[in-house]
Amino acid sequence: MLRLSQGLLSLLETCPRKFQYSILEQLAPPPAESQQNSLDWGNRFHLLMQQAQLELPLEKLLGGQDNMRQAFEALHQANPQLLAPHPKARYESEHLRSLSFGEHSFSTIYDLLISDPEQAQILDWKTYPKPVKTKLLTEHWQTKLYCFVLAETSHYPPKQISMTYWFVRGKENDSAPESLSINYSQAQHENISIELQELITQLNHWMGNYRWGNAFPQVPLGQGKCDRCNFLKRCRGEHAQEGYQLGAVDLEAIAEVSP
Repeated sequence: MLRLSQGLLSLLETCPRKFQYSILEQLAPPPAESQQNSLDWGNRFHLLMQQAQLELPLEKLLGGQDNMRQAFEALHQANPQLLAPHPKARYESEHLRSLSFGEHSFSTIYDLLISDPEQAQILDWKTYPKPVKTKLLTEHWQTKLYCFVLAETSHYPPKQISMTYWFVRGKENDSAPESLSINYSQAQHENISIELQELITQLNHWMGNYRWGNAFPQVPLGQGKCDRCNFLKRCRGEHAQEGYQLGAVDLEAIAEVSP
């Protein structure tokens, strides 16, 4: 049984063989220094927002972090309700939900869940610039799984659920934060249920074969998914093409909930 997060679903859908190496065999290398610095900043910011919701002292987290303070203050200026909640709403920071799904389970951690009698809103803090194409986030497994799990584990029908991403650094580190809200629907819920069932069926099939010594499927080199993959040589061996650059696994995505 695996506990699957949105990051693991994305990894599995992107490249099953990479899922095998990173998750089943735990071969993922440590992140590069630049990636680690970004992860550390994001983790501190998430902790800062959680401390603020709990009305705990913030100066220790803000001290010596001018860009952190700037991002924090700009976010609350853009959305004052984050620190002055509506009296009829419930605010839950770093809220964890789990949903059993066949042989496996899904886990989601909401940076902030705001719920009232009429609706539930999932908020997520992002420390990279807002993507140009909204479709990228609408179709991302984070959006789909977060909304799906909430609908399945609460009394809210899909139409009363939404998800808002806050890009706290804006397009530049010193620019105002931007947001993107995505509404959920019954049609989306039904489609995601089908997608999940198909993906889990594939996962179970691949895991069954893996127990008999068969590797998870590879993706074709021509799709461009192998560019900068740190498993290129392990995966392709002597067939690895020259010109491909080794890169790091997206640890920020897959580390949200461990299997």
